[in-house]
Amino acid sequence: MTGRPAAWVAAFVVGAGTLGIAQKVIGPEEFDRAMKTVGAALEAAEEALGSASYGDAKTPLALSRQVLASTRPEWEANGVPDAVRMNREAVAALDALDRVLSAATVDPAAATAAYDNVTRACDACHAAYREGDPETGYRIRSAPR
Repeated sequence: MTGRPAAWVAAFVVGAGTLGIAQKVIGPEEFDRAMKTVGAALEAAEEALGSASYGDAKTPLALSRQVLASTRPEWEANGVPDAVRMNREAVAALDALDRVLSAATVDPAAATAAYDNVTRACDACHAAYREGDPETGYRIRSAPR
């Protein structure tokens, strides 16, 4: 990637560390690292998509998908079925975007629409389960059970 290689490298290193330690996220600190990894990887993918570098977008999207999927057991363990459903929907949106980007000829409008579906899926979960925090910027909202 040409524009933000440092952000991509940082996302990859954090993501690899998260996944190297465990295949599923356990605990709030690991969850926080995972979400930051997903965010940084999605930023790198968005930049690649914006410059029509569709092949370059696939790697950070794959990282996003893998790390996001690794957070599902944390929601399951905490008994939050709505968040589990939202996680599955976001992972499915990432899979759909990957399919669009895997076409022999990528349709830019379809790629944009698929990326928008990913951000909508992320935003829906954030609206329900994330709140502002003066120290860290955000934290997981206590979920109703």
